[in-house]
Formats: sequence, structure tokens, C-alpha cells
Amino acid sequence: MMRTLAALVTLLALAAHAEAVSPADVKKQGVAKVVITSSSPPHGFLDAKTNSLKGIMFEIAQAIAADWGVKAEFTEVPFGSLIPTLTSRRADLMSAPLFITPQRAEVVDFSDPVYGWGEGLVVAEGKPADYPDLKSLSGKSVGCLVASVQYEMLKKVDGIKDVRTYPDYIQLLADVRAGRLDVAMVDPPSIAYQIVTHGIPGITRVENYTPVNAWRIGLAVNKGDKELLDAINDSLRRLKQSGQLKKILDGWGVGHLIAS
Repeated sequence: MMRTLAALVTLLALAAHAEAVSPADVKKQGVAKVVITSSSPPHGFLDAKTNSLKGIMFEIAQAIAADWGVKAEFTEVPFGSLIPTLTSRRADLMSAPLFITPQRAEVVDFSDPVYGWGEGLVVAEGKPADYPDLKSLSGKSVGCLVASVQYEMLKKVDGIKDVRTYPDYIQLLADVRAGRLDVAMVDPPSIAYQIVTHGIPGITRVENYTPVNAWRIGLAVNKGDKELLDAINDSLRRLKQSGQLKKILDGWGVGHLIAS
């Protein structure tokens, strides 16, 4: 989310003047107050069947809170309200699919990366899957979501036969599977979720593609909450060492995206 410099300075000032939250404070109150969003499956979403929050960052926050011996208390907000909710001290930490960027790091402090991804490619099962880079898409019919970052990338690649856009992954993957597209450019976590939840067979991830982008996701705390940030990073290390973090990511089909 883009913010003006004035907005960034204002948020930073609010965070700087608030009293820092420590791990001792969290343990004293008995809960870790976490801001999360339900707008981005599989990272965070509201399960319509149970009317409850689910997703990768939801489970990671729960695991960290458990590591501290407390419960996670969630506040769900729209994506654009994540940082303001944190900097206004209505939450101790943020666990959401927010990419770590220099601009955002001026306002909040990010944990070590948890997992991340760049764009990915998929093909129909049994079809050639040798697409190591964007140049290798020359002469191919490529699909992606309409008005996506992927579309902006693809339309600049010389030699692609045609770029077709789709309103959702269901229709995009159907055309890949039916052979109407040679390859599709996708968001790997979202596509894994779509394949699992909608039972879409016949799709294979291109293993040898090297993405242009390398986005990373981490949890976040307010500026100055160094002790709390250190505690989060300590917990993440323990979750990695025990295999619990990998288990969480594997449960959503994105274990291969764990940050090293």
C-alpha cells in the first residue's frame, strides 16, 4: 500500500512516542494482541463454514503466542488498516501477508522473513515444463489474472505469442489444463490454495523457473519494541528448528517457500 511521506512521518511519530511493549508485558496481560487481515487466502481468511479466522499467518501467530505461554487475541481489519491498527497500539504485533519493503520499514519493524515468493509458472500435467526465465516464454500463449502485476510483467516480454487475462484462477487453470494456454503466470501461494480447495487436478508447477521478484513476508511490531521483536525472532527460530513452521506451511501447500 502506497503512503505519502507525510503519512509515514505521522505514523512513525505516533509509534515513537508510545510506550514500548515488552515480552513481559504480553505475558502479564496473558494474551498477545495480534492484528490480522482476512482478505488474503491462504495467508489469512474467514472460513465461511465455521465463521472463524484461518490461514498461514493466523497459525503462525498462534504458534508464537503458544511459544510464549499465552494465547493469541486477534483483531481482524481490512488490508489497508493493518499498519494503522498496529501503530495506534491497538495490537502488539502484526501477522499478515505484508511484503517487507523499505518504505514500510520506516514505519514498523519487521521480523526475520517467514516465507516468500516471486511470480511462478504452471503448465498442464504432462506438458513441457522447461521455462527457466521470461525469455523462454517466447512463442507461447501465456495466461494471468487481469490487472495483475504478472500482466504488467508479461506485456513487456518480447516474443510472447499472446497474453490472455482471466478474472480468477479457476478459469485460468481450466484453460491451462485444457491446452488453450501453454503456460500461466501465477502467485504460488494462492495457486496452491486454489488447487487444494477447489480440487483442481492436472496442473504442474514449473520447477526450473527463476522468478524476477523475490518478495518476503514477516511479522511486524511498532518501532522501538526491540525486546518484543527479538522474542518473535527467537520463536521463529525455534519453530523452524522444530519443524513446526514447515509443517504449517506444508499444510497450505507452500512449504517450499519457507525463508532460509
